[in-house]
Amino acid sequence: MADVQDDYTTTQGFAGYVSKPEITQLSPNYLVKGSRDVLVDYANRVISRNGYTLYNQANTNAGGIKGSFEWETSTGTFLSFRSFDHTLQFDWNGTYNSLLTNLRSPYVEFVRVLDFTEQTDVLLFVNGDGAQMHRWSGGVSKVRSSTSTTVTKQGVLTAVTTIAFNAGDGVSVAPTITNSSNSFVSAGFAAGDILHVAGSASNNSNFTIASVAAGMITLVMSDVLVSEAAGATVTLYNQTGPTWKSARFFSSVSGRAIVYNGVSYTYTGGETTDTLTGLTSFPTVTAGDSVWQASDTIALPSAITSADGSFYPDLIGTQLNIVYLGSTKSALIFGSKANDYTNFTLTSPRAQGDPILQPLTSGPCTCIIPVDTDRQILNIQNTLVFGSGSDSFDQIDFHMSADNTTELCRIIRYKTAKTDGVYSKNGICPIKNNTLYISNEPALVPLSQATLENSNDRRNVPLSDPIKDDFDAYDFTDSHVVYWKRAVYITVPSQGILLIYDMMRNLWQPPQYIPVSRLAVIDGWLYGHCSTTNETYKLFVGTNDNGSQIKQRARFAYNNGGSRTRVKSMSQYWTDGYITPNATITMYQYFGYNGYLGVKSLTITGSDESIAVLPEASPLGTDVFGVDPLGGASLSAIPGLPYSGSILARFYQIDTMARKQFVESYVEYATDDLDAQFAILAHGSNMQDSGTAHISHKK
Repeated sequence: MADVQDDYTTTQGFAGYVSKPEITQLSPNYLVKGSRDVLVDYANRVISRNGYTLYNQANTNAGGIKGSFEWETSTGTFLSFRSFDHTLQFDWNGTYNSLLTNLRSPYVEFVRVLDFTEQTDVLLFVNGDGAQMHRWSGGVSKVRSSTSTTVTKQGVLTAVTTIAFNAGDGVSVAPTITNSSNSFVSAGFAAGDILHVAGSASNNSNFTIASVAAGMITLVMSDVLVSEAAGATVTLYNQTGPTWKSARFFSSVSGRAIVYNGVSYTYTGGETTDTLTGLTSFPTVTAGDSVWQASDTIALPSAITSADGSFYPDLIGTQLNIVYLGSTKSALIFGSKANDYTNFTLTSPRAQGDPILQPLTSGPCTCIIPVDTDRQILNIQNTLVFGSGSDSFDQIDFHMSADNTTELCRIIRYKTAKTDGVYSKNGICPIKNNTLYISNEPALVPLSQATLENSNDRRNVPLSDPIKDDFDAYDFTDSHVVYWKRAVYITVPSQGILLIYDMMRNLWQPPQYIPVSRLAVIDGWLYGHCSTTNETYKLFVGTNDNGSQIKQRARFAYNNGGSRTRVKSMSQYWTDGYITPNATITMYQYFGYNGYLGVKSLTITGSDESIAVLPEASPLGTDVFGVDPLGGASLSAIPGLPYSGSILARFYQIDTMARKQFVESYVEYATDDLDAQFAILAHGSNMQDSGTAHISHKK
């Protein structure tokens, strides 16, 4: 028979993090307050979280980032924006470039809309800096050459007869394109570019560039060419297109200009070619230098200013290409004509797509939320919801006349309760057919008419209810909410915390101490804009926080062995999991409530070969938390350690101690070591009933 000293009752299959329930009544497989910077993965292990690394340039001692936006343009380009202090920047060519440096406020709101004149989408943005909107085309390019009055873009060779094509063999010899004039490098072609060929007899198609030399472009092996001698009049261009217009530069806007080295230069022609004309005193460029479209401002028309002379929009939204302007200082909402975002002139009768002016029901606008659904949660498929005052939501509603010649527009107020209003104008997150937001309670709740208007339904329990104590203590000012890989991420800038709600398993993760104010999904990955300075980070990569150690804590709920009244004792404690060789975990055993009977600290050392079994030098963990549900084999990949290259040893440790009596106890695992990573699979003790009730408290 086994020695009772070695009979362990373990806790495993961890259930997430909570802060609301009474911690002495919880199952001990819950993480509780005091936990931080660890995660419960899809194998229900408690694991270290990944760190974050700097993206693009380091800070310039400026303030924290207050606004951000990600723009997937109609021409297939992607631009990330961030705003801080008086500056608005966009991410291009490996750095954040300054688009504006004279902002009144860093709180900038953005929307993309189709420009019927330019026949492409444009970016509109507002920040309450007057009776105006700002506009940008998204035009960016590298330049090849210039004169005092012209500038020629890179990425294109137009109508050249020196291009030949070589098929390769598709196995070991890649297809190539040669140029006897040796101008590929100066033309700005680069590895990774998508190359478009036109004018060839047999090779008019799109290809991917593997490498570039002056006289040769090597394509990826999978591309197929037909061998063809030089002589045809061929045009080659990359993904920016053959002309300035195809690179998203304005061709019809009055006063259009480009920015080079921080100076704006107007141009008057050449947009449909690779050379802009009509510039004045333009400097000599170096091939490969960057230029971009200058942003411009659009003064609000009299249709708005005559209705409210102090209307300075700081909120903007769009639905069905109607641009809606709102202000946190005004209860009026203005909507543009659907095919002209500068036209707000009201018509009577109003036809479909004509401008709109409506007052909100309960006060100034607090947010604008586009709603698109195929389930008609809000009774219609395309609408907008406006936050109104501190507690209300208004929905804009349209109805066509019987003969389909006119359209009625009206505002409908939801039947809301106190504290139902939105806490922060960016604390809102569309998720497929749903929208979540942080209310003034504060709480994380769904935005739906059914949820808001039903007073005694289980659907009214906030998603944040399991961590209500934490939510009540947080200041969600400037909070931002984003959905990424089956989880909701919530910034709490005032506390430097990132919250994570796992929607697939309906559980919360412990707080992550990551100082970000805004979140962005770039190339499919989650990034964070810093809340304290002008830096951006790639999140959940590596094993440290931009060079600093991660303070990891896993604190579990009280364990009373199934009895709240009996005295127990233990003399040994079991832990097993994974650990990096450089890590030392300190395990704290708290006996009695809050450790009033004593605290025992013990260490688990990753380099201790007596407890650790190193796998065959293969890194564990190539997936991040939230990517794939994992589990099964004892050495399956540990999410939370993506691309870290960490080798984790499998460890088993039994800690011994003088037998201690107690009614309840809890355990915490902690490490502050740089680049340390661990995973806890199970822990438990040889707890025994001491044979007595807790008589010390009898009266």
